[in-house]
Amino acid sequence: MDITQLQTFIRVSEYGSFTKAGEQSFISGTAVMKQINRLENELNLQLFVRTATGTKLTIEGQTFLPYAKQILNMLDTAIEETRKSSIIGQNIITVGTSILHPADPFMDIWKKITAQMSDFQIRIVQLQEDLQSQNREYATLGRSCDLIVGTFDNATLKQSFKALQLGQYDFGIAVRSDNPLAKLSEISFNDLKGQSLLSVPMGISNTNDQLRRIIAKDHPQIKVVETSGRYDMNTFNQAVEENIPLITVTPWKRIHPNLVSIPLKTDVHVPYGILTTKLPGSTVDKFMLQLNKILNK
Repeated sequence: MDITQLQTFIRVSEYGSFTKAGEQSFISGTAVMKQINRLENELNLQLFVRTATGTKLTIEGQTFLPYAKQILNMLDTAIEETRKSSIIGQNIITVGTSILHPADPFMDIWKKITAQMSDFQIRIVQLQEDLQSQNREYATLGRSCDLIVGTFDNATLKQSFKALQLGQYDFGIAVRSDNPLAKLSEISFNDLKGQSLLSVPMGISNTNDQLRRIIAKDHPQIKVVETSGRYDMNTFNQAVEENIPLITVTPWKRIHPNLVSIPLKTDVHVPYGILTTKLPGSTVDKFMLQLNKILNK
């Protein structure tokens, strides 16, 4: 039994499918099934009931699940405490990163100003989606990390978090690589006439809402297909499987190997920057204050 098997076991329990769990890890459903089979053989337990529509935890699986989570949490804690023991006395700022919220935009800036902020050290932590939260990785702030890089054009986010703007993301249209639109250097709404277009629902993003209003007013021939909420990896997989264009932004240009992101011709942009909780603590407050002074010189 290894860590990967436990992580896969938990993911399958969440998604109820080898295939869906594989999509989240960028591996095949068959590879996931093999990992679970090995785990069950090593434990001499049946953890899942396999059906034509997916998987369901057995009684043994339900019993094992909280212990598997506890093992991984204890491992995370052990690693975290061990790292802390080697950097006592330093001001450590943890920056969360993930596929949907890459830390690259901030780290590019940090490389240029690190000498001016020698009192602080940056640690990058890989974020896991909080599937119980509407804002997913935003919910990890103050828990798994001190700050993340993300968009903050939504009124709810502005009320819940502190934000320091770093720049603006551009909108694009992601299409499957064999879609005729993939040959264009820029896409206009006229190019999408008569097609479906994946988008988050209204009310999640102010800037995305601006695009939606433009489409509704000037391009009613475009059929908007709404996702169930904020994007996750299933959204990008859906765009590939159904060969349907989707609205995307700069950091997601290479999020899926079968999607090509084409710039969208629009004057609407998405502000992004560093997000922290409203009450992040004195160390993070000091870090943000100093960073703001440097960036606004």
